[in-house]
Amino acid sequence: MSGGVADGTAVPVEVLTDEELAILAGPGGVVVTPYLDGLDEAERETARRTAYRGLVARGVVDPPTPTALAAAVGEPTVELQVRRDVLSLVTLRRAATAVVAVGRTTVATQDYWYAHVVDDVVVLEQVGSDGMHRFALAPTADLPDLVVGAAVHPGCGDASGPVVALDGDGSEPPREVVDALGAALLRTDVVVRRVEDRDPPVLGLFTGPGGAWLLTADDDAEHPLTARPASRAELEATLRAAVLAVVGDAAGASRTG
Repeated sequence: MSGGVADGTAVPVEVLTDEELAILAGPGGVVVTPYLDGLDEAERETARRTAYRGLVARGVVDPPTPTALAAAVGEPTVELQVRRDVLSLVTLRRAATAVVAVGRTTVATQDYWYAHVVDDVVVLEQVGSDGMHRFALAPTADLPDLVVGAAVHPGCGDASGPVVALDGDGSEPPREVVDALGAALLRTDVVVRRVEDRDPPVLGLFTGPGGAWLLTADDDAEHPLTARPASRAELEATLRAAVLAVVGDAAGASRTG
């Protein structure tokens, strides 16, 4: 699948697990933690303790000094000394003013792709179902192209014909789409949001060599969710416009500077 964190101008920088990020970045945020979410609380605590030992062994984290331990008496946490490159990555990720989140499902796989936007730099984060987070850095000017690469099947073709009604929550592709795309079907849900957004819109896509369909919602219709056939060019333009509407001039800056 395209849209990995090493695509284009993206530079891979680190791989961390759910439990390592729970230690380094703390709770909260928009990024999924599929491995940790599958554990009960006792198992999570064991996983976090084991992850901490691994971080110390790899030199990512220095054990707290006696002074730091003494200062933390009565406090819920102890401040850790984190290796500079990893600390910079986590700090950038936390400082994002906008985030693009792409949930991706194929016949055989499911993963999640995020772009954390900090001024003219984007922290890319690809999360597998195994809870491994693969990070890379890229220029914000490349973000529209990166989102297209993450959300659209690399062999996507054009679709035509009538709008197709979807049943339920739209998670299952309609028969017409399955007939056209078969095992090559890529389902993606794309959210482009500023950090303060509480209810950002979701773009739903079905893409593959047999065509492209864009999911739309109409609460007043008999079938509130529909899949509208589209050309690849139309779909890519829609994604780029959604990114630029939120990220603004930084993502639209000239690559030649």
